[in-house]
Amino acid sequence: MTIAAAVRAGWPCGFITTTIMPASLMLGTAWSIRDLYVAPQCRRSGIARTLLPHAVDHARAAGAYRVSLQTEAGNTPALSLYAAAGFQAVDDLELLSLSLMPDGHQDPQGAL
Repeated sequence: MTIAAAVRAGWPCGFITTTIMPASLMLGTAWSIRDLYVAPQCRRSGIARTLLPHAVDHARAAGAYRVSLQTEAGNTPALSLYAAAGFQAVDDLELLSLSLMPDGHQDPQGAL
């Protein structure tokens, strides 16, 4: 796992985490952006637009085959950011999840 942080005036404003996974069929690696977070008071100031290409550039330099990510369908600001950076929806791919919460309830945030 890698992590990069954005700091302004000595205060953390956001971070991005990635994992590196084998892409066996391509005989290479794929990077997955696991989290991109910007503190509420720092949003709409370009932090995410800086962190995202930072991670993509590092993946490219490491020879990764692709960079992927996921976000909630209703997260319009994130979807706009990702589309502007060149990310595209993947056709014919399903996201599957197994709830480990008691009684099969969704996670507290409703994330999956």
